[in-house]
Amino acid sequence: MTVLDVLQSTTAYFKKRGIENPRLNAEHLLAHSLGRKRLDIYLEFERDLAEPELAPLRELVRRRGQNEPLQHLLGTIEFCGNIFLCDKRALVPRPETEEFVGLVESRILNRESRIVDLGTGAGVIALSLAKKIPEAKITATDISDDALLLGHENAVRLIAKPFIGAEDADEPIDGVVVGLDVVVGNRPVVAEPVDRMPLKIVGAVPQGNPTPVVRAAADHAAPEPVERRAGR
Repeated sequence: MTVLDVLQSTTAYFKKRGIENPRLNAEHLLAHSLGRKRLDIYLEFERDLAEPELAPLRELVRRRGQNEPLQHLLGTIEFCGNIFLCDKRALVPRPETEEFVGLVESRILNRESRIVDLGTGAGVIALSLAKKIPEAKITATDISDDALLLGHENAVRLIAKPFIGAEDADEPIDGVVVGLDVVVGNRPVVAEPVDRMPLKIVGAVPQGNPTPVVRAAADHAAPEPVERRAGR
């Protein structure tokens, strides 16, 4: 089979499986398995692929057809101009989260603010802010040890220092929340009601019950109106 044959058959398979953007997914996986840039495969459409080249691609296609995220299969994701490691240890950040990081940066006037990122996952928000505001002291927390390890790996690659993490972001952590200036995060639920919570919380705020760490943060933070913005 040629490169073009494989690309067309993979695209057709993804369409049948209901995968969004099937052609783009097929291109990314084919390029990844061949060790090429995605656009480079257009220059090799007529090249015949040997079995050793096809075998790893078949496994990637099978996993994508079972709805495993493309970014987990590729192992990386570009976010705010940086390349982050991305795998099953954390959720895949959505593109609009990059806009969220820009919004957060624009709202932080004190460049030495103490910031905590709740449910940090791969660390894309915390580390992007660390790159943009190097003077800030940023603490990243997650309930998952695996996610924190992934965040550590990204921190070492991107800012050349260890990741600061709390062991359990769903329990009140006085040492983390005392004296905070800003809480950020893509938490699926933050609080109800949130109209006048005594803490600047920038993040996703659908209705629901506040987690203990958010309640603890509200107890310790200086009074300030909440900022309501959509997260992941």
